[in-house]
This record gives sequence, C-alpha cells and structure tokens, in this order.
Amino acid sequence: MTHSLRRAGAAIAALIAGLIVVLALSPAANAAAPPDPNTVVSHWKKDPLYVESGSSLTSDQQSEIRDALEGASSKIYAVALPDGTVDDSSIAGFMTGLNSAMKAESAPSSTYAVLDGTTLYAASSSIRRQGLAGQLARLSTTANAGDLTAGMRDFANRVDMAVKGDRSALDSGSQADPGAGGTAALAVLGGLIVVGGGGYFLYSSNKKKKKAIQDAKDLAAVKQTVEEDVTKLGEEITALDTDVTLAGQGGGHIDEWQTALDSYEKAKTQLATVERADQVREVTQTLEDGRYALAVVKAKVNKEPVPERRAPCFFNPQHGPSVRDIRWAPPGGAVRDVPACKMDAEAVERGFDPQMREVMVDGQRRPYYDAGPAYQPYAYGYYGGFGDIMTGMFIGTMMGSMLGGGFGFGGYGAGYAEGYSDGGGDFGGGDGGGWGDFGGGGDFGGGDFGGGDW
Repeated sequence: MTHSLRRAGAAIAALIAGLIVVLALSPAANAAAPPDPNTVVSHWKKDPLYVESGSSLTSDQQSEIRDALEGASSKIYAVALPDGTVDDSSIAGFMTGLNSAMKAESAPSSTYAVLDGTTLYAASSSIRRQGLAGQLARLSTTANAGDLTAGMRDFANRVDMAVKGDRSALDSGSQADPGAGGTAALAVLGGLIVVGGGGYFLYSSNKKKKKAIQDAKDLAAVKQTVEEDVTKLGEEITALDTDVTLAGQGGGHIDEWQTALDSYEKAKTQLATVERADQVREVTQTLEDGRYALAVVKAKVNKEPVPERRAPCFFNPQHGPSVRDIRWAPPGGAVRDVPACKMDAEAVERGFDPQMREVMVDGQRRPYYDAGPAYQPYAYGYYGGFGDIMTGMFIGTMMGSMLGGGFGFGGYGAGYAEGYSDGGGDFGGGDGGGWGDFGGGGDFGGGDFGGGDW
C-alpha cells in the first residue's frame, strides 16, 4: 500500500513538474492578445503613443517617448504592450492589422514602432529601403542598451534621417541626440536631465520649433505649386470661353462647361482654406474633376469624340487627362507603364524628354514626385481615384516610398545584410512585400533597465 502511494505521489510530482516546464517554455500561451488595431489607430489621431494596460512604461517614460514622436519630422507612431504580447511569429499579423486600419483612415505614410515590454519591432512605409526600419530598430536598441527612452529618441531620429535619405541613420553610435557632438556632449545633456530636466526640455522644444519651421516651409512650397495649377486651369478656361460661346447657346448646351467653371471656383476657395500640406489633396481632386470637364468641352466644341475618363498625365497633371499608357523609366530607375497626354507620349516614344512638372526644393527644381513628403497629398488628389495605378507609376521614386501601395506598407523582407541603398526597394509592386523583417526583436537591455530604478 505504502509503495503504491509513493508511486502515485511520484507520478503526480512528475506531472506537476512537467506542467511547470511547459508553462515556462510557452509564455505566449498565457500572454494577452494585442489590442484591436482600429482602437490603436483611433487613439493615434490624438496621441502618437498608444499604451496598453499592463505595459511596463512609467508615466515619465511615456511622456519622453511621446515628445520624441511628436518632435519627429516624419510620421512615427508607437504601441507599448505588456511583455510577451507579441513575438517574432505574431508581430507581422499585428503590423498588418495596424496597416489595414491606417489605410481605412486614408492615413499618410508612417513608421510604426511596437514596444513589447523592452523589445522593439518596427516597420515603415515612409522609408525607401526595404527592411531598413527593422535595421534601425536593431541599431537603436544596441546603441542604447538599458535606456529605453534614449533608445526611442535614437530610433525617431534615425527614421527621420532615413526618410530624408541620410545614410548616417546607419551609424553604430547613439543617435538619441545627433546634434550634441559626441559622447561628452551626451554626458552633459544627461547631467542636465538629472539636475532638473531642463536639458531635455530645451531639446524637445528645439525639435518642435524646427519641425514647425519645416512644416511651414513645406506648406508654402506646396501651396505655391497648387496655386500655379489653379491659375493654369483658369487661364485655359478663359482661352476657351470664346469657342464655347460660338458653339451656340452661350455654351449652355455643354453641361461640362459649368462643371469646369464650378471646379475652378471651388479649387480657389479650397486653396484659400489650406492650413496643412495634407489638405491640398482636396484641391487637386477638384482640379482633376475640372480638367476632365474641360477636356470634354474641348472635344464637343471641336466635334470630336468625348475622351475617356483616365488618370491625368503622369509627367504633368496640368496637361489634363492622359490618352494612353506608355513605357517609361526615370534616370537610373526601372521601366514602368505611366499614363501620358498625347504630346508627352509622342515625345517619349521619339526619344525626347517629356514636359515634366517641376517644383522648387531648396533652391533647385526637381520633378514633383521627388520633391518630398509634402507633395504626397498633391499627387494623391490627382491620381488616387484611379485604382492601384499609383504604386506602379511611382515605383522607385521618393513618392513611391511614401505611397507604399496606397498608403500601405512596402516590402520588409530584404533583411539586415543588404544595408541602405537608394536603388533597392521597389515596395513589392504594392502587394505588401515579404513580411519578415520587423526589427528582429531588438531589446533595450534584458528588460530590467539597470535594476528597475527608473
């Protein structure tokens, strides 16, 4: 009897020990599910940092990370989760959910950071190179081991550099304060923070001022570009007025004439109320409507077939609706199909340069699709209503890096070894790419942050 009890006790003990081992090796089984992506994106509209209940971030850490995100010149959003909520096998699904929710809101291209405890994952539709967001996450965690807030400032600064094409984003040293001038300056800044927080306050304040100045500069540039487009439409309407009148009934029998006139007036009104660069999308949508209406009027006046409703000419949306697609490649880029007006299509096919829409950027003229983030809404207003053609048109350009398949993500499967190259990422043709590089789980220091004294 005693022997049987001993055997039963040993079996129970072994079973309990086995369960303990299984539970220890399977933390994900007990981990909380990630938050609903729609809830996160809704929160991001007013706050770039979403903190899930159970996250280890202190209120001070949350405040500093929030300042870093708000002070960035590019769009960066973060989610802080309890340790073990996601891992290398589940992060792709969560990122995809966030991406879908952002697309549903017509959100601009952005970089997403997910903090699972002290582990940083990242993905981006703002950065041109495939997989680079993950590499930047690795660099930030390595350079700032044990200091999560510095690591997140480092990451935000690296993302801004990468969006601008600055290769120093891949420097191995900490970029938590790239303007400080080295380790000694960082030590001084750290001392100021310890003494009274004044150093970081000044840093954050300066970042916000610089961002405000850059935003104002971008707004002025893109508004001038759109104003030129509005003026151009008005001039063409004026030039056509006599022909419409001579067509009989004062042009009243041509319904599209009034549409063109209304679009012109509406665009002027919309432009006058623009306060942010992203608002120009509505203006260029109106201009696209007006230009197609004007093309129909011209056809009816000249007794020609009514043109098909096609996307505007890729080379210059001022040229109005395209007439057909042609094969074209930017300097050093891949060949793709782009919609073109008759004049530009014939020029390209004869080996000549098309009449490109150029804008001023830092004192130099460059094509609108390589003019920076402020021109993304400009292009989307003209071309966004024509399905998925945008990704194919802008592939390999700065605009393409921002669009990522219709405000989606590009390819993230390039891996760390490829480094940063201007010519690499093609964003998978807009299909989401090879989801496999989300920072690899870079960790800020084993999860204890120097003994937990933060």
